[in-house]
Amino acid sequence: MPSSHRTLREDWEFNVLGAYNYRRPGPLQPYFDYVIENHDRVPGDLLEAGVFRGRSLLGMALLLRELGSTKLVYGYDTWQGFPPILGSEDDFSRWSALLKEGRITEEHYDKVMKNRELRQLELRQTDPAKITASNVSLSGDFSGCKLEDLQAKLDFLGLDNVRLMPGAFEKTMTAEAAGPASLMAVLIDADLYHSYRVCLPYVWPRLSRGGYVCLDEYYSLKFPGARIATDEFFAGKSDRPQRHKLVEGDFERWYVRKLEA
Repeated sequence: MPSSHRTLREDWEFNVLGAYNYRRPGPLQPYFDYVIENHDRVPGDLLEAGVFRGRSLLGMALLLRELGSTKLVYGYDTWQGFPPILGSEDDFSRWSALLKEGRITEEHYDKVMKNRELRQLELRQTDPAKITASNVSLSGDFSGCKLEDLQAKLDFLGLDNVRLMPGAFEKTMTAEAAGPASLMAVLIDADLYHSYRVCLPYVWPRLSRGGYVCLDEYYSLKFPGARIATDEFFAGKSDRPQRHKLVEGDFERWYVRKLEA
């Protein structure tokens, strides 16, 4: 089937293709709303760290084309899932430490435990210690994706405003790699402590004043390392993570705006 500028209109079309429908309310609405309101005011491209099957990346690329924007979306992922050995900051035991340190609330901790209990039931796992960062998500260890599958969807939709950057972040997020010179908006959906530790120092200096970073796992019920790494990075900075107004029934959504030059 030849490439052309195909457009998705109805919700079922987005669902079948696995693309985020930015035309209806959803968990990433603040991120998409920011781009709609600022795409012609804040300079720089967009970056997504942790692409997986490309749901949000496809939605953003479609939106930018609809807006007539010349901005690019850079997508970073290994497309091979989690590394075989995870760091200690991603261990489930870190949740109790975060609670003791006052960095999460009792309500948050209770939701973490409930989520683990539900995953135990789903996985028919009687030992709660067997619920780890590698299986606590519905997507498991995120190995169920292929770069070529995402590229096929981009080709089908005729999206030429995406740059895919396969590989470990420490190799692709470098000054030598052909990444963005400046950024207006970033979605960090990278789950793990080490990934956030590499990503934040890369994107922050490139983020334009007024730029926006969506911290997908800052209120995670699954991955404690994301909050730990984020708090470490922003310690001492005037720009700090903030909570979006909570949409009833949804998780808390956190972000940071770069207000200081």
